[in-house]
Amino acid sequence: MGFPEDPLGTQVELQIGGVWTDVTEHALTRDIITHTRGRTGEGQAVDPASCSLTLKSPNGLYSPRNPRSPYFGKIGRNTPMRVSVHTGTPYLDLPGIPDTATTPHHTSLSITGDIDLRWEGEADWYGAGGQMLIGKWGAAGNRSYHLRIEDGRLYIHTTQDGTVGKNTSAPLPAGMPRHAAVRGTVDVDNGQGGITTGLYWATSLSGPWTQFLTAPDSDGTITIYPSTAPLSIAPQQLDLVTVLRQPVVGRAYRAEVRSGINGTIVSAPDFTARPVGATSFTDSAGRAWTVDVGAITNRQIRFSGEYSDWPPRWGRNGALITVQGEASGILRRLNQGRKQLQSTLRRRIPSDPTLIAYWPMEDDQDATSAASAIPGVQPMKVANVEFAANDKLGGSNPLPEIQPGATVSATVPPPPTGTGPWHVEWVNYLPGAPVSSTVLIEIQATGTGALYRVRVATNQVQLQVLDADGNQLLLTSTTAGTTPNFFTNWNRVRVFARQTGNTVTVDLAWLNTAASIGHYQSGSFTGTVGRVSSIRSSFGQGLEDTSIGHMAVFQATDTKIFNNAENGYNGEPSGTRLLRLGAEEGIPVMVIGDPAEHARMGPQRPGQLLELLDQCQQADGGILVEDRERLGLRYRGRTTLYNQPPALTLSYQAKGLGELEPIDDDSTVRNDLTVERIGGSSARAVLEAGALSVQPPPDGVGRYDDSVSLNLWLDEQTEPMAWWLLHLGTWDEPRYPTVTLRLHKAPALIPAVLGITEGDLIRITDLPDWLPPGPLDLMVQGYTERIGTRTWEIDLVCAPAGPYQVGVVDDTVLGIVDTDGSELAAAVTGTATSLSVKVTAGPLWKFETPFLIRVGGEVMTVTGITGSSSPQTFSVTRSMNGVVKPHVSGTDVRLADPAIVAL
Repeated sequence: MGFPEDPLGTQVELQIGGVWTDVTEHALTRDIITHTRGRTGEGQAVDPASCSLTLKSPNGLYSPRNPRSPYFGKIGRNTPMRVSVHTGTPYLDLPGIPDTATTPHHTSLSITGDIDLRWEGEADWYGAGGQMLIGKWGAAGNRSYHLRIEDGRLYIHTTQDGTVGKNTSAPLPAGMPRHAAVRGTVDVDNGQGGITTGLYWATSLSGPWTQFLTAPDSDGTITIYPSTAPLSIAPQQLDLVTVLRQPVVGRAYRAEVRSGINGTIVSAPDFTARPVGATSFTDSAGRAWTVDVGAITNRQIRFSGEYSDWPPRWGRNGALITVQGEASGILRRLNQGRKQLQSTLRRRIPSDPTLIAYWPMEDDQDATSAASAIPGVQPMKVANVEFAANDKLGGSNPLPEIQPGATVSATVPPPPTGTGPWHVEWVNYLPGAPVSSTVLIEIQATGTGALYRVRVATNQVQLQVLDADGNQLLLTSTTAGTTPNFFTNWNRVRVFARQTGNTVTVDLAWLNTAASIGHYQSGSFTGTVGRVSSIRSSFGQGLEDTSIGHMAVFQATDTKIFNNAENGYNGEPSGTRLLRLGAEEGIPVMVIGDPAEHARMGPQRPGQLLELLDQCQQADGGILVEDRERLGLRYRGRTTLYNQPPALTLSYQAKGLGELEPIDDDSTVRNDLTVERIGGSSARAVLEAGALSVQPPPDGVGRYDDSVSLNLWLDEQTEPMAWWLLHLGTWDEPRYPTVTLRLHKAPALIPAVLGITEGDLIRITDLPDWLPPGPLDLMVQGYTERIGTRTWEIDLVCAPAGPYQVGVVDDTVLGIVDTDGSELAAAVTGTATSLSVKVTAGPLWKFETPFLIRVGGEVMTVTGITGSSSPQTFSVTRSMNGVVKPHVSGTDVRLADPAIVAL
């Protein structure tokens, strides 16, 4: 496998007929495989990833339109493609297939007392749904214990009867790295009549472990059920009604099962110590493991995309036929589409399988009826209705307003089988209260209750039910309190009826869409529920200018399908929105960092998919790129960029590092920033003083103004965002836009470089004297990679990482606040170890522990401060950054690493 004499084990695969097929033998070795991804420069938009490739195509093998080819009809536009190198540490590949590695039942694994489960690998820690890591978890009745992640939480689950048991969880800490270890413990008898659960995380199975949950439970002690199921890496459970527990997708490196907390190791599979391709082994505890064929690998996927271009080339005699094409990441295809995504309500409501009829009422202003969103259901008839008149509901396109004499009516088809229960729901806005009780909506049904009326009055909402003869069966009412009012708010109204023995129970809910609270009333009458046959209204007096829409009928009691969609998911964290949009559109999205820490967003209005995805990135300030290992997207939240340890540290003299070429221009300068909230107000931040301020040269650089419109939740978010963007736009440091690594000349760098991706920090030390003193911290924005038979080069696109070194409360370095103004009160020589420092603004300096200052470009360590008035005397250790020089009186004195307030 791999190119002839290829030390990297380079592999090219195409998904031919749905099967990944190795086509490496046909990849021309004379051409370098060039792969580009991420941003092309600081502050630039992310371009679709690309990978150029030339394939030999003997007899037109890779010609999609060649019927003589065995691949005819199996390849063509957007054929999935991936490029890998086989190098580095082995691991267990987890593609989502259950029980990728298993060991049979053994008495030592039947732990009935205290248990300690540990798992190390790579996973989508904050992804949606249950992802099983390790467990002795068979069919119902044969289950003991497992460890899983689900919706950003870590769970340890034990059973006491093989089916039902204890299920304890806690949110994973924010900013978990892609490669990490998790651990769960259960003390089955804590000595206080209950159990205690502990949850931990670490960077590896070796620890040290950080505990983020200790949960005593006083509901009694337990004994874990001794099932006969095998112990499995990536088990599954598919018999649940709600969230299914799927095998984890990612990589496993090591795992442990211990009998007792920190107790005896009864199983310890270490996949990093196994040869590539191994299908069986015995772990250090004596357990024999069976592994899926090909699951233990050292494959490192460098590109995953779609091969869309198949231009054939051939010599005059046809001796060499080639296909010279280029594959692209998923952004290329998504950029081709220009379809506007519908409103959140219009997208969400039809996803309910119990939906029978639905009229969004988002029709354009010249419409004469309300179109049905369900095929085969007739439009809603209307009169004296002004369509597209109210655009204030976040989860909807503009909705109609009721005019005097307005009517609506719609026929509801029967459900596929049976009758009730049924559920009718809609949204409405009443600008004011009618003077007397008047009908808002009428629901006709085929049961004992033939007519269900929702009526509104000055401070009441009523539900009235009549039989076919007009006799009243039920009347309930609710008086409005101050929170929320029935009127001058967008409200969601639902009526649901169900059979309870020989009675019909009916509920009415009137819910404020913004506050997620409301009023409820319920009642019952003797009879049968029937089904909904029509919806109608001849709106009474006092309802003029009322808006109404998204009328939906379900064969269900209460689907809760509207929840949060009616306000466009207003206040939703950006990472959560990315995950939801990805799920709705069938696009894999991985979010790095806890979505709960991401910026909260305003309503999701209709727009193109990439526009909506970009709004998430812009609101939070993170990095949205294509996933390198699968055809999908990957978002790294802004908070995960803060205070990172270097993913790679190398000396300027290191073998394999290309020449550094700094650029010191004004292309990224923005010193006057305005942030506007879409649909809200704005805030402005201006740098008034300093080298990059709006002052004219030489005191500044002049004005570089800019403005951005962001989909933020609250107006209060605009000011801190404006100052954050100003901070980024006035970071005074030379740029090193490209750092080249020649891995074929320095293979020792490969293990560290393999994991580097967009957003990671690299550090270059030992800079020469003709460059500003280091260390040089850079954040990777993207890269271009060139892979050949004996060549592997990467050009990292970089930006300064300094702006993301933010303050940390009580930290001895990052928790120190800078001076408001200080300078040398007297000149010093290049070797002096005592400074006289005058405070020109703000309080005096204080000393609690050594810290770094910067004086005229030289970094010094302050080892002591004396003096209760200005000037103060600093004892210092000189030349911490290699700069040795004298300094004149009046030279600015600043912290070398001042605390920066994070967004």
